Amino acid sequence: MLNLKIRFFLVLFIFVGSLSCIKNLTKLNIVYQNDFNRSSLRNIVTFDYYGATKDKIFFFNGSKVLGPFNNAGADFNISDIPEHNILEVSFDLYTHDNWEGNKPTQNGIPDLFVMKYDGNPRFFTSFSSNTQYKQSYPEWFPQGSNPALGNSIQNDLPGRCAWKDRKNGTAIYKIVKQFPHTNKTFQLTLSDALQPFQSECEKSWSIDNLTITAITYH
Repeated sequence: MLNLKIRFFLVLFIFVGSLSCIKNLTKLNIVYQNDFNRSSLRNIVTFDYYGATKDKIFFFNGSKVLGPFNNAGADFNISDIPEHNILEVSFDLYTHDNWEGNKPTQNGIPDLFVMKYDGNPRFFTSFSSNTQYKQSYPEWFPQGSNPALGNSIQNDLPGRCAWKDRKNGTAIYKIVKQFPHTNKTFQLTLSDALQPFQSECEKSWSIDNLTITAITYH
């Protein structure tokens, strides 16, 4: 009889302990997701140097992507985010044509890609598809000096315009960033400072498969 009681309390202890573990599991909530194949611009405002723009979804490599952009970008405005303490932003970045990375310019600005969270700059980096020039990615500019196309997940796609006849005219980078965040609203801004100004056929960018996830770590 004593052994049965011991076994009963042992099982009860394991059961209660398992419940406490389940309670403290990390919680994930996808608060925004868009592959742009339905031409949805929900929660998105696209812009260029002169103001708001329209019709920024186009076909590339057999599917729809958001873009192309050159000295331009997009705001993604998310609201009603459930309780969380971390946000994760994930998307595929397509760099089209002749990006020249850390190439020196008269104004000191390279082919920069910029991420902002709630209006605050959070990541500045450069990309290069031209082997003559290094790129900062995956580091911040100006610290990084890495090989052209470094850390790309694919770099054998045709270009969009100037390099449309080249097999290695577009590279894809998987961008994933996590950062502390607790507000119910969030604005993600993606933009660039491509050189020279208004060189969209020479170089541009687009994005695909954007996901924003609210995470609660206990």
